[in-house]
This record gives sequence, C-alpha cells and structure tokens, in this order.
Amino acid sequence: MDADRSEQHRPARAGTRKAELIALASRMFREHGYHGVGMRALADAAGIQAASLYHHFRNKEELLLQTIYVVDRDMIVEQMPLLDGPGSYADRLAQLVRAHVTHLGANRDAWWVAGRELRALSPDRLEAVQSFRREYQHRIARHLAEGVDAGEFDCPDPRLATLAILDLINGPNEWFDPSGRLPISEIADRYADMVVRQLTPRPPAGPGPTTR
Repeated sequence: MDADRSEQHRPARAGTRKAELIALASRMFREHGYHGVGMRALADAAGIQAASLYHHFRNKEELLLQTIYVVDRDMIVEQMPLLDGPGSYADRLAQLVRAHVTHLGANRDAWWVAGRELRALSPDRLEAVQSFRREYQHRIARHLAEGVDAGEFDCPDPRLATLAILDLINGPNEWFDPSGRLPISEIADRYADMVVRQLTPRPPAGPGPTTR
C-alpha cells in the first residue's frame, strides 16, 4: 500500500518503455480480459524476457493498477488544474470536458480496462483508484457551486449535476469508434457545448400573448 500511494501523484509519461508496456497490457487486457492474460504472454508480445517485465512491475496486479491509473490518476491529476486556470467558469469547465473526452479517445484500451476490471484489484489498490475518482467528482462539484455563486451557472444541485456530467462525458467509452462519423475532437467540442448550455441560466420568459 505505501509503495502504491507514494507513486499516486507521479503520472506515467508517454514515450517511456514503461508507458509502452502499460499500453500493450491495456490492449491485451481489453482483448482477452485481465484473467485471460499472463505475464509470460505479455512479455512475449512485448518481445522481452519475463524477467525484464518484472523489472518494471512486481506482479500482474501492479500492471493492471498502472493501466487503470492512466485514466483514474494520470488524467485526473493533469486535468484538474484546468478548473483553476484563466477564463470564466464556463470556459474552464468546457476545457475540462474537452480534455476528458479527448483523453478517452486517445486511450480507449485503458478506459475499457478501468471500467471493467476494477474487481480484480485488491481492496487497498481499489481504494487508491476510488480516491482519485472521488477527488475528481468533488472538484467538479465545487467548480459548479462556485459558478453558481458567480452567477454563471444555474445549478440547484452541483453534486447531482456533477454525476450527470460524468455520466455524459464517460459515455463515448462505450461507443466511440475512430473510424466512425465524427472524430474525437469534434465529439469533445460538442460535449463541451452541451454541458455548458445545460448549466447556462435561462433568460426570464417574456410576457405571454395578450388577449382581446
């Protein structure tokens, strides 16, 4: 647990050998299921000896944790600062939504694994993942509440609205196809627009038609 927690706020960087192995594991876990893939098969697919794989990961569960962390640590740690950046509350929320959906499109295997293989983690590691998810939810809810106070959002229940937003922007994980009608960048833009539109205060209704 201590070793896992000590690495929580150090996202893996693309381009490193370890990141390449994590991406390979994500793909194989998606294709065959976590329990259908062994460390030797992973090593063979990577073109390395099993001992070399154990140099990077102590066991298969640690490798699973790192694939899930691509979504539930790396993305969250790197993207939450968008809510503290410049711009209006609506602008910053739109940036977060775009970054979230774009990340999903670029890391489809990891998103699939993060959504379906959590039960394979030990309780301590599962709690480590869930703590990042809770932090993300709480930060978005606080942003919505602050936007309400600033008069930018109409949102009577920021916590419920946060869950609805996350349901929406996680949705492409189930259906997005890179060869489909829309590229992920356009989907991200449209989702950002939908989220902000739903939170934008509606102008007061004008007087109804008069009768004679």
